[in-house]
Amino acid sequence: MFKVPGQPTYAPVPMEALLSAHSVSLPSAEGKLEYARASAFAALQEVYSPTHVDRALDFIQLVREQLAGRPAAYDQFFKALKLYEEDRVDLVDVLLRLTILCADVPIILLKLNYFLPSGYSFSLSMRKQCVELSTPAGVLIQPLVA
Repeated sequence: MFKVPGQPTYAPVPMEALLSAHSVSLPSAEGKLEYARASAFAALQEVYSPTHVDRALDFIQLVREQLAGRPAAYDQFFKALKLYEEDRVDLVDVLLRLTILCADVPIILLKLNYFLPSGYSFSLSMRKQCVELSTPAGVLIQPLVA
């Protein structure tokens, strides 16, 4: 369990739940997002807790909304996570990619904290105008995009 400032203490949601939710919650060609969410929830709650499924689906919706005008960024976001899941890239490299990709929408990075393993977290420093990525090896800093 770990704590995000301003949020209650919580158990991290497995990254696999996020990626599973993403793969089954894509809207149909007609854009029936609510139906897709209901279908995804039903399929995923057999494997993950309802709280984890809700959190994963809410996060995917947030990413979809925040990156709506940048479909390539949306695809790159989940491709980077998939590379980590497949052990093709280490977690720090993936998080650095996401930090650069989402420097203009830091809320995505802050909400990603729910899915990160213990010892890893994003924080926002308005004083320094940057996003800070804390890892067991130290803190990495990415300037915010104005």
